[in-house]
Amino acid sequence: MNLRLIILSAALACGLASPAWATKSLTHVHVGSYRVERDVKPGRNKVVGTLSNTGHVRVRTAKVSFRLYDAKGHVVGRASDQVHNLKPGQTWKFHAIARGNVSRARLVKVEAE
Repeated sequence: MNLRLIILSAALACGLASPAWATKSLTHVHVGSYRVERDVKPGRNKVVGTLSNTGHVRVRTAKVSFRLYDAKGHVVGRASDQVHNLKPGQTWKFHAIARGNVSRARLVKVEAE
């Protein structure tokens, strides 16, 4: 029996982990291409792209988080968006509000449960 399974079994038995936590690693999501879309009004931009549930179970909540940069490469903020109840095989188009003078974005985190 491997060490990870022993630790998980012990945590479940002690109530330190829930079955939802245990199945979290079974969740598969994939972020496709994304880009910064500029609005006609200055400072009202958004990061748009897609996230797909490539697993075989429903994803209760998925969240994407981005670090935002200006034209000189300075960090100017963060942006995020989330979706609920993403079915297996379903793709979601996110629109993360990116306030300020944003030229590019970098994906920093994807959370799914």
